[in-house]
Amino acid sequence: MAGNVFGNPVTDDIVRLIYPDVKDVTPQLRAKVAFQYMNAEGRDVNCKNFVQNLKQRYGNGISALCMLFNATGSSITYVGNHDWHGHIYESPYPSVIQNGQWVGFCMSTPLHGRPDRNPLLYIAARTMLEIVVIGCLHGAFPMSVIIMVLRIGHSRQAYTEIREAKHYETDHWDRIKGLLENKSTHATDTWNGCYSVATIGEGTSPEFVGIMSLDGVISERSAATLITLAADSATEDKEDKE
Repeated sequence: MAGNVFGNPVTDDIVRLIYPDVKDVTPQLRAKVAFQYMNAEGRDVNCKNFVQNLKQRYGNGISALCMLFNATGSSITYVGNHDWHGHIYESPYPSVIQNGQWVGFCMSTPLHGRPDRNPLLYIAARTMLEIVVIGCLHGAFPMSVIIMVLRIGHSRQAYTEIREAKHYETDHWDRIKGLLENKSTHATDTWNGCYSVATIGEGTSPEFVGIMSLDGVISERSAATLITLAADSATEDKEDKE
């Protein structure tokens, strides 16, 4: 398991511990149990501490402390990324995020030039077999694609949308970048059996929290609670405070 992935995966065996009478463990049930395990064994706290430590090592400069949780009932496989500006700092995206795990990373400003305003685009393709993150969307029976986008600088926006599996094989980045102008600090989307929620906090180096799941797994009340997770993060960078 990569050093920036936190929590033991939620497998069929764990599901059966909670629901011993269940005969068939479905992806929906695995996703439901994963969401129940979101804070188990300190996995969320460990992820938060990890990104905060990354920020301390990075120092002053506009950045985003990103924490993503997988409650899809399947694994997420990393295959690439699309960044408008900036770069991922020190700890790369993990190759696999299993069901019930958090991943943490820091998107930082360029090493030279103007501070980054649009640092991250995160894509996941939902299939019958797996979720494929960014780039080559593969696997049998493609279902949908989830994206999560954040913007920081003078203002902060979070955005997520879900589309058909091959939608992002063509260039939609200008459209998506333009959508950020009118977005708030949190967003949700539901389509084709999938659900995503994203929220961004305060400050010039805010926390960005995203969850990918299945439709019906996360209640509206739970989603509202999630939206507050990043609200207390208010890291100000003296060099870049405007």
